[in-house]
Amino acid sequence: MIVRPVIVLLCSLLLLSACGHVEEVRSARQEQATEFNQRAQRAFQRGEYQTAAALFQNALQLDVAIENVNGIAINTLNLARVSQVMGQPAQAQRYLDSLLEDKALHYAPAQLAAASVQRSLLSLQQDDEAGAGKWVEQAAAYCVSGCTLAGVIDNARASIALHANDADKALHWSERGASENRNASPLEYANSLRLAASAKLLKNDPDAALHLAEEALAIDKSMGLPEKIRQDLLLAAQAHEKLGRAELAAQCRDRAGRIAAVSVK
Repeated sequence: MIVRPVIVLLCSLLLLSACGHVEEVRSARQEQATEFNQRAQRAFQRGEYQTAAALFQNALQLDVAIENVNGIAINTLNLARVSQVMGQPAQAQRYLDSLLEDKALHYAPAQLAAASVQRSLLSLQQDDEAGAGKWVEQAAAYCVSGCTLAGVIDNARASIALHANDADKALHWSERGASENRNASPLEYANSLRLAASAKLLKNDPDAALHLAEEALAIDKSMGLPEKIRQDLLLAAQAHEKLGRAELAAQCRDRAGRIAAVSVK
């Protein structure tokens, strides 16, 4: 079976920061919301997802109270991402829909693009390819001048193609995503590599798949991302197996299993 790495997008796979520009005049409540946001990000990086969710919720409540539209969008998106990582897709969808369906406040197009692309991936997790396609095209429509999510959107398109077992289309979008992400986001670039590796496996090119998986593995190790490392190892195992290297495949699966056993879910 081919591993289809449906990506949990954290805005170029990173949580959004509530930090403002140096010259911005900020109220005491806005400063407090920013502090909650930063503490939440650190908790998330430690794998303390419940704590991160509570802190993002505190930040959101402060932003709602002072109608800080940018902060509301940032912390709602972060809450959706934490919910998805915690295995709560329905909760994640509610957060995203609260932004996408809000008629009272006006959010930046890039924030709506981020919400739409994550909504696409949530649909894909539920095997709703049509819904995933609709939302990724909505994300592309929001991603106008100055938007930095083009590579994220292309990776989402590659994920949809992989889900449909369309290797050629998956390779097209993942390679385009890799080109866009290479100098923009190491984490998102590694996602592109993993998607391309999956496409190469579908095309029965295990040598190329192994090279891509190993490149992604080096990046993910440098960033200390257990789940991504596990996915890289599973892809490498599939490539080794197709190359007739059963022992190396077993070693990669054993390494992936050890990571899964100790990782915080």
